[in-house]
Amino acid sequence: MRQRIGTTRLGTARRGLAIAATVTLMAGVALAAGAGTASAQPSSSSPAFDSLTGATHPDWMSGLPDSLSLGSLSVPGTHDTLAIHGGLAPWAYEAQEDHGDGAATLDAQLDAGIRAIDIRVRVVNGGTAFAIHHTDVYQNANFDDVLTHAQAFLAAHPRETILMDLHGECDADAAEGGSGTASIGHCADDPATTTTADRIRIFQSYLARYPGLFYAPSVTGASTAAMPQLGQARGHIVLTTFTGPVGEVYPGYGLTQLTGGNAGSYVENDWTQCDTGTKWSEARANIAAASADTGGSMFTTYLSANCAPFGPGPADVAGGTWFTTGVNQLALNDLTGSGGAQLTHTGVVLMDYPGYALIGALLSRDGITG
Repeated sequence: MRQRIGTTRLGTARRGLAIAATVTLMAGVALAAGAGTASAQPSSSSPAFDSLTGATHPDWMSGLPDSLSLGSLSVPGTHDTLAIHGGLAPWAYEAQEDHGDGAATLDAQLDAGIRAIDIRVRVVNGGTAFAIHHTDVYQNANFDDVLTHAQAFLAAHPRETILMDLHGECDADAAEGGSGTASIGHCADDPATTTTADRIRIFQSYLARYPGLFYAPSVTGASTAAMPQLGQARGHIVLTTFTGPVGEVYPGYGLTQLTGGNAGSYVENDWTQCDTGTKWSEARANIAAASADTGGSMFTTYLSANCAPFGPGPADVAGGTWFTTGVNQLALNDLTGSGGAQLTHTGVVLMDYPGYALIGALLSRDGITG
């Protein structure tokens, strides 16, 4: 079916759907490729977890020197930035606080200090547009929403910049080796014959409609960009990577350091490691590598992981359970302790359900207080 991009929310349900939805998953019944129909937002929060709006930092970059390499900063970010809907398995799909559809959630994140975003798109409307998805679940937002809200934020805060990782989400296409039909955890584009060239063509159409919004060297389509200084990137979105559904790096887009053959050496993303102690240990090692780097390289660390439906989901990993301490709290403990005081910077840190104090602890490495 063709999915029209839009912002209609179809209702809510509670975590009580978990048992029925897990049975559905085990039976292999496909979720609809439309809007998410259930919500399992966390019922508790802490300064480290699910308390995004506890403090605001809309202009934290403004006082930093223009000459700083973006790679030398500590940048709070969100993993699966607009994943606020969960279909029949909300505890497995939702990864961020729900502050509204149509990218209203992005507004809340940017105001809180988030500057790195992870945007996952499905091709819709007969190969003419991008809709925001978390695998097969539509997130009641489209790429126009993302760009419109980012543009408005940057117009109001012109000394800020936004780092964007853009990812084609649908791996069920025939061109990706899939069946051409959506299923649990796998979306298909419209059409399911979508190719790399099609995704690039669609992205180029957005660039034409939003001239000057992106940092130009990162979206040439012909060559990738050197790591910019903050002064060069102010007022723009910097495209860090543009990738396809099975990890293809689309040439001519993004930052050279993050799109070359050794890009993986700068990234920690063990997303199936749901033992929170082990996950934080892996993340902390990459943050330490970022701190030790003096060449302006951009390290990226994911605090997120997901082992649902038979293990912890994103909220359980980030926020913990009655018998585990969440990764977000472990990170906050470290960053505000004696070990964190030794870090010069953390690089980009992408989080699920970030809390205001965790964002603040990252920004403190940039000299930002309050």
